[in-house]
Amino acid sequence: MIKTERKISVAELELGMYVARLDRPWVETHFLFQGFHISNDQDIRELRETCEYVYVDPECDELDYRRPRLKTTVAEEQSDGTPQNSVASRMSERLEAILGAPPPREFYPVSTAVENEIPVARESHRQTVEVISSLVGELKAGNTIELDSVRETVGGMIASIVRNPDAFLWLTRLKNKDAYAYMHCVDACGLSVAFGRYLGFSRTDLENLAIGTLLFDIGKLQLPDSLLKKPGRLTDPELALIRRHVEFGVDIVKEMQGVNQDIISIVLNHHERHDGSGYPRGLAGRKIPVKARIAALVDCYDAIISDRAYSSAISSYDAIQVLYESRDKDFQADIVEQFIQCVGLYPTGTLVELSNGEVGLVLAQNRVRRLRPRVMLVLRQDKSAYDFNPILDLIEDPVDENGALIEIRQPLPPGSYGISAADYYL
Repeated sequence: MIKTERKISVAELELGMYVARLDRPWVETHFLFQGFHISNDQDIRELRETCEYVYVDPECDELDYRRPRLKTTVAEEQSDGTPQNSVASRMSERLEAILGAPPPREFYPVSTAVENEIPVARESHRQTVEVISSLVGELKAGNTIELDSVRETVGGMIASIVRNPDAFLWLTRLKNKDAYAYMHCVDACGLSVAFGRYLGFSRTDLENLAIGTLLFDIGKLQLPDSLLKKPGRLTDPELALIRRHVEFGVDIVKEMQGVNQDIISIVLNHHERHDGSGYPRGLAGRKIPVKARIAALVDCYDAIISDRAYSSAISSYDAIQVLYESRDKDFQADIVEQFIQCVGLYPTGTLVELSNGEVGLVLAQNRVRRLRPRVMLVLRQDKSAYDFNPILDLIEDPVDENGALIEIRQPLPPGSYGISAADYYL
């Protein structure tokens, strides 16, 4: 097939053109999907503000630029940024690329404010940590495990995330290195549910995804603590033993009462990689079950934003860049791109500096314009602390004292200006 794309300056853009590619990664912009028809002057203005040049496809130009667009506007979204009919159809196409079949779609509008949901999410987070800790104790004692208590607990987590995913994602930033094993499983579980919610999974699929992710590292109970906490490079025999935690985990989970094949599949396949370089079976591409692909991605993301015995945490912003660079290597490109859409380029809890010099924490995402989230302000322009932390919603296009649009200037490393995010968990 001959490519018909041509490179043009953004000054040459006209209504009806089909923009196939940008001069930068799509995730650095607030356009929701790759490729769209220019249907109004606002599209042209935003492209000129973002890019110097783009690639257009003349074969697609003027076919019908009034058809549903790939980019959403605020008016086209639901209360949580979930695209409505026209954009939803494009979303379904993307999900079909991920799932390999037409996806069942559930839409979950945000029904509570993040500030109101955080206390509920905090209790749900605590209960989930408690239940996984109790389950580990029962396994060490050699007792038979029933999943009823786990289902009940993750049910509370799912309910909270369905109401407002930002609340639970805010809590995943509260890391505890000493309790990494438990916290990682719980936080990865929450991330997987938030992503499954975004993808429109049914409640049953969300439950299986949650339980599978919560238990995916359970096989590490069979490994020596000294090996799990070794700060240096692992030897080949040590690495081979570490990898056996998947096999051990499957054996443990199969013995649990109430487990199903979906859950077992997540435990078995969460270390497989898109290019076939993973383990234990070296599966590649669509041979990896979709829930395991999701579990693999959130496992990696949460691990690299956490302090571990052998590695220091990186910022959520940097972690997003790592994932983006891993598309179609470790992880399917469609899943990576949709995950970034879900958590935002500046994920909830990211410390940022604004263009007016103020510093704040990202409190909640604006799903359509992910470069313009809600920010809890922590420091004034002169870097003095606020006594009361105001919330600035960048989607409302606030301006500074000179009339310039306030934007995120840069993400900041955790701990900048002595700010501990844990001090601001509402």
